[in-house]
Amino acid sequence: MSQTDQRESIDRRVWRWAIVGAIVLVVFFTTYQLTAASGQDTVSTSGQEATQAAYTGDGAVAASADGGCACCGTSSSEPVEGFTADAGGVQVVDVDVSDGFAPNVIRAKAGVPMEITFGQGSGCMAEVMSADLGFYEDLQSGPRTIALPALQPGEYGFSCGMEMVFGSIVVE
Repeated sequence: MSQTDQRESIDRRVWRWAIVGAIVLVVFFTTYQLTAASGQDTVSTSGQEATQAAYTGDGAVAASADGGCACCGTSSSEPVEGFTADAGGVQVVDVDVSDGFAPNVIRAKAGVPMEITFGQGSGCMAEVMSADLGFYEDLQSGPRTIALPALQPGEYGFSCGMEMVFGSIVVE
């Protein structure tokens, strides 16, 4: 084989690999775009818009197209009311977090301290927080009790750590 034939053979191999590489890149980016586009069909809004759209102020849980929470699949978007019980001058309430917040609307009396015990959570429900009341708790290792001072009448929100599942404390 002459030197010219060897160069042509090498040139053909280089072009073949360049074409194969280009095809691989086109397939990768096309697949990526299709995957990203299909993910947008599940939740119509994102980021801050999703948080604002999901929280209506009535303690409702954010819902996806199938009726469940967009992040953890909780099944109920209906308000579930709970009332505090008096325990020696402190209002107490337990909140189950195994399938969203239950209750997700807590009714309390103004001017009386309160303790809310959130059960152990995982996934989306592994954290609970409230910008209104200034608390954040990790629920992965077990239940956590949040002690709140006597509150003024009003509505105070709380959410999961991803801000996709919401609840409220209505103080009257």
